[in-house]
Amino acid sequence: MLTFGPPPMRVMPGDTVAVVSPSFGAPGAWPHRAERGRANLESLGLRVRMMPNAARTDSWASAPAEARADDLHEAFADESITVVLSSIGGNHSNQVLPYLDYELIGSHSKIFQAYSDTTVLAWAFARHAGLRSFYGPPLVLGLAEYPRVLDYTERWLRAAWFGTEPLDFSASEQWTDEFLDFDEQKDLERARRLLPNKGWVTLREGAAQGPLIGGCLETICWHLKGSSEWLDLSGCILFLETSEEAPSPETVDAYLTDLERLGVFEDITGLLMGRPAYYKPEDVGVLWEVVQRRTESGGIPVMANLDIGHTDPLLTIPMGAAAYLDAGDHVLRVTEDATSSR
Repeated sequence: MLTFGPPPMRVMPGDTVAVVSPSFGAPGAWPHRAERGRANLESLGLRVRMMPNAARTDSWASAPAEARADDLHEAFADESITVVLSSIGGNHSNQVLPYLDYELIGSHSKIFQAYSDTTVLAWAFARHAGLRSFYGPPLVLGLAEYPRVLDYTERWLRAAWFGTEPLDFSASEQWTDEFLDFDEQKDLERARRLLPNKGWVTLREGAAQGPLIGGCLETICWHLKGSSEWLDLSGCILFLETSEEAPSPETVDAYLTDLERLGVFEDITGLLMGRPAYYKPEDVGVLWEVVQRRTESGGIPVMANLDIGHTDPLLTIPMGAAAYLDAGDHVLRVTEDATSSR
């Protein structure tokens, strides 16, 4: 069973958000997106600090791994910083792991908001430092929405970061995975088109309790499976989402088979699956059939089409927080404080 430290400090107006790029250097690749994200955070009454290497674009990663780790250490050690926010994902957060000082990170508990590939760091921080990360919108995607952050995304970010009430999540009414080219700044010409959302989907009824743990399915199976960052998922409610690469139901079947063979679906108490990005409508049903089949041996409650991952809008999920799931009634409730008072 996982053991976590206390929840991170609650965010207050005037606090500082530090932006890091543990993998891809999105603020350097798309400065206009970074500025949109900054403006949207400042509209919440927050200050934004870009860490020294966050906007570098050396190659497919923002900077050398040691420099990326230095940014994390500096952000965690600085008492004026309340939130350490990932700019985006990528595929190379795993390169940072050998350089991390977990004693430093664990002794400066604060919100670390992960997304996609930075699932690697969220799990590493949980495993080696007992840190409760958050899984939610990164700076240059969900928080850089034009002309403003989607209401649902902002609502649950505010609730998770600033709120004092229990998080009783509900499904969004609309959603989008439309991509407007960042390189050509098409994303500044108009808002993305929103579609009606069908809501959350019950794949297997039942109720479950346990701490919320999860992230990007591909990252978990590529970079965490078999590593020293792998978590004991016993008693947890696991949440999974797929990336913008839109792995087919066939590929997801293979990933979930890996987890099945590891006994994950025997250990966890419930499963949440995120709404897939860039899927054809007819393939979504096939995906849910795959999830049902792969989790059948565990008999766990499963709810799908949640507002997490690589579509918008997004929930902000406090990992490590105790939660209650009723898959049949579409209930997902965090039953302890996501943050602690100062």
